Amino acid sequence: MAIDRRHLGRRYGPFVFHVGLEHVKAFAAATGGGVPGHVFGAPPDHAHPLTFDERAARAGPHGGVVATPAFAAAFAIEPFATACADPELALDVLRLVHGEQELEWLEPVRPGDVLTTTGEITRVQDRGSLDFLEVTTATTNQHGRVVVRGAWTAIVRS
Repeated sequence: MAIDRRHLGRRYGPFVFHVGLEHVKAFAAATGGGVPGHVFGAPPDHAHPLTFDERAARAGPHGGVVATPAFAAAFAIEPFATACADPELALDVLRLVHGEQELEWLEPVRPGDVLTTTGEITRVQDRGSLDFLEVTTATTNQHGRVVVRGAWTAIVRS
């Protein structure tokens, strides 16, 4: 069954995420091939020093540790996930795949930031036996500046 187009423009959020130093370091370790946690304190070989090494990051261009671009998956996906589970849309999540995501970073994300993400359904489309749902998101920091914009697409087999 096709996704009802009346849901176009439906909004989700705000979702608030408090960025902690350990969040950023654990994410860098997990995605850099290491093991997050206190037992394994050394950064993985491929971790960028600005995302893990506090001393090196203080001397870097941002004056401290910053999150990797992939870290946006930890907070900016909330409106998309909520839309996919929204009972009003009645999507069959067993037939749903996360088709793609596109993220535009506008400003570094740092430990101590308080991020607020909102999203809106911006595309509903059906092509044969496939339905497409796109949710566009914007994340602002505690200063009201947009730090990340995203576009998230779900594909549902009818």
